[in-house]
Amino acid sequence: MTAATHKLAELDDVTVQHILGRRDRRLTFLTFAAILGVWTAVTGSGLWEPLIRPMFLPSPVAVAETFWQLLQTGYQGRSLAHHVAVSLYRFATAFLICILVGVPVGLLMGTSRRIRAVVEPPIQAIRPIPKLALLPLFLIWFGIGNLSKIIVIAAPVFPLIAISSMQAVRSVSAKKIQAAQSLGASRFTIFRRILLPASLPGIFTGIRVSISIGVTMLVGAELTATSDGIAWMALTAAEYLMTNVVLVAVLIMALLGYGLDRLFLLIETSIVHWTGKD
Repeated sequence: MTAATHKLAELDDVTVQHILGRRDRRLTFLTFAAILGVWTAVTGSGLWEPLIRPMFLPSPVAVAETFWQLLQTGYQGRSLAHHVAVSLYRFATAFLICILVGVPVGLLMGTSRRIRAVVEPPIQAIRPIPKLALLPLFLIWFGIGNLSKIIVIAAPVFPLIAISSMQAVRSVSAKKIQAAQSLGASRFTIFRRILLPASLPGIFTGIRVSISIGVTMLVGAELTATSDGIAWMALTAAEYLMTNVVLVAVLIMALLGYGLDRLFLLIETSIVHWTGKD
């Protein structure tokens, strides 16, 4: 045992978690700093310019300048805040609906064999279908407004959240349930005291995995029949080789996905505080 490990062993759990969390944040910062450093070195030194032209990969400084310009002048007659707000509205609405509906449906499938026999087969049958292929149908059925775009985003996210919630319930130890039943606990008590708490880590994992799927589908949702949104901004800018604008939009979407992932991780940490503790 090293001196640092021995020192950590002498501290209480809260202090240890605080120290380890601060260390992890430092490593995360260094990781992003290293990526930014490599990007700057490749695009700003001039050594790689014959291979990597600024038109195809601008420097971080050029991207920052483009971001500042977009903040001041907007894009295609609309402010940058408008494009961000529209995309965030579409994504947040679809994702919130999937959580509010998908989690209860998954919990019901996990606790009832009859409900699972009725609901799971259609979900599993629809899940492999490429949702972007259904975009023309959604536009015909639901119009060219936000509704069709919200449905495109929700279509692949809902099955993932529902199935992950179902599997989280089904993975709960049967011995815990049998012990509660032997003590006379009702089905509602077993669900509230055992099934739901034990399922929360798996549910949050499914939600966090779904975030990247939702951001990807946001790009598909803004492919056609729209004139605003961050993904639309990137797609139209790419047609004119405006790589600076494309990278600004891509970085905003990356920050959106990363920020939401950190948010749900924080919620999970505060709610499921017993994870990893026996």
